[in-house]
Parts: sequence; structure tokens; C-alpha cells
Amino acid sequence: MNINFSRNAWSETDLPHAYTYRFPDTNKFVQRDDCIENGKNPSMNDGYDYLSLVTKEKFTAGTKITTRCSFNGNAAPLFVIPDTLDMCEDGHLRYGNYFEVVLYKNGINVWRLWRKEDGTVTWHKRLGAEFPVAENEIHTISVEFRENYLDIELEGMKFHLRAEDMFESFHLGITGCEGLCRFYDLTIDPAE
Repeated sequence: MNINFSRNAWSETDLPHAYTYRFPDTNKFVQRDDCIENGKNPSMNDGYDYLSLVTKEKFTAGTKITTRCSFNGNAAPLFVIPDTLDMCEDGHLRYGNYFEVVLYKNGINVWRLWRKEDGTVTWHKRLGAEFPVAENEIHTISVEFRENYLDIELEGMKFHLRAEDMFESFHLGITGCEGLCRFYDLTIDPAE
């Protein structure tokens, strides 16, 4: 799967919007000439939408996802890796049990999130690699899924994270949150 997020180059039928159970809003990415970005949202603490585009199909170990993205300020473009997508009564897809691989100005974080019986979502930090990442520049980040491991790469810098509770099969997507995030393209190379 290769998606270029330029205007008129992609379709939401290829990669539908989906939303975490953490927040009620169901806005959509804003289309720009050469990318998509999460829009302003005064109801969020950081003033921007928290939203995702996620594959309908599922993938397995051996798959690699890559995107080119940029961010401003405290924004955090990320990969979202949910085990399932729920079609809710309001007609929107939601997820509650997932991993996040997050790029931000102070490095890369990996989070494990899950939805509790009471409906709330909680999380645990799995990786906090701190180093400066330039704002307002396009970065290429990828994750390759190995059995019980995530291989993360940011422009030649590599991290190997053990993840024994990684789902046997999973959806893949991108999320913009915590500020202005821009995504230029997305490539998913499935396991052979």
C-alpha cells in the first residue's frame, strides 16, 4: 500500500478515519496541496484534533510501515497499531486496545494503551528515547513488526523494542495529536 497524501491523490476508502475511545470528537484531517494535517479544535487541551487514519485490513509480523511527516511545537505525529476496529452506533470506527509509536520534538516514545471495562483508556510507556527532533522539517519514520519486537527507524537511527504482547494481527495507521501534525505519504509493506 502506497498512499500519497497530496490533494486528489488518495481516498478515504483506502484509509478511513478512526478514533480512539479517549476522546468524543470525530473530525477529519484537513487536506492541503501536498499533505494532510489535523485541524484546530478548541475543545482539546492542546487546541488540535486527535484523529487517525487506519487500514481496514489487518497485518502480521514481517510488515513494515513508513511515513514522512512533520510537526510544530509539542505536536506528536504517530503510528497507531490497534488490534481491532469497532463500528460504533454513530457510524464511526473506534479503537481502544493499541500501541503508539510517537515522534515528537524530544525523541520517540512507544506507548501501550488499552480500554478498561469501565470504558476508559489507560496507558503504559514502553520506550522513551530522548534526543532532539527538528520542528517544521519533514522526517521519515518506519516501524517493522517482528515476532515479539518492534524495529523502529528514524533517518538512520534505530531502536529495537521487545513487545511480547504485540497482537498476532493488527490494523495500521497514523494519528495527528497534541498540536499541528502533517503527513505527506504512507507506505505499508505487508509480510511475505
